[in-house]
Amino acid sequence: MKKSIYLFIALSFCFLSTNAQKEESYQSLMMEYFEVSGINTEYEAAYDGMVKMLQDAYQTQEVPTETWQKIYDGKSASVAKFKGILASEYRSIFEDKEDIRNLINFYRSSTGVQYKKDRSGMTKGQQAELTAFKNSNTGKKLFNRVDQINKAKESSSIYWSRELMCNVTTLLKTQGY
Repeated sequence: MKKSIYLFIALSFCFLSTNAQKEESYQSLMMEYFEVSGINTEYEAAYDGMVKMLQDAYQTQEVPTETWQKIYDGKSASVAKFKGILASEYRSIFEDKEDIRNLINFYRSSTGVQYKKDRSGMTKGQQAELTAFKNSNTGKKLFNRVDQINKAKESSSIYWSRELMCNVTTLLKTQGY
């Protein structure tokens, strides 16, 4: 009898932990949203631009290529940190995981891809889908909170870029540049 109880408890625990693992976290959904919406690409390009700007500023210092490569190699970690900061800012805008899933689905659709790429090239069908999305609860949150979204991106960007610049200049200073 004791073995049956222990077996039942063990199986129940396994079932609960399996279901918990299937539940997507807010953070993982936001990371997926950042990928499909183009935020990843945008901030990877921003990272490259900031490092290029620093390279130009230090061009007379003859900083070795390996040092710059090391800095460029830190891009993924730096952009990931930015997205973590931005995700926490977005929590007040998109509190519901279902909204994030809807955003992901929209940006994965042909309409969302075209919207992101070139709005003027949208077909009538895509324009109708965009209008339907804008009228959905999630669409209303997205399009009615553009100022709030931009402010979140701006404050996160300022913090992130300042930290990146400080880290790179500190690294260069420790190497004597």
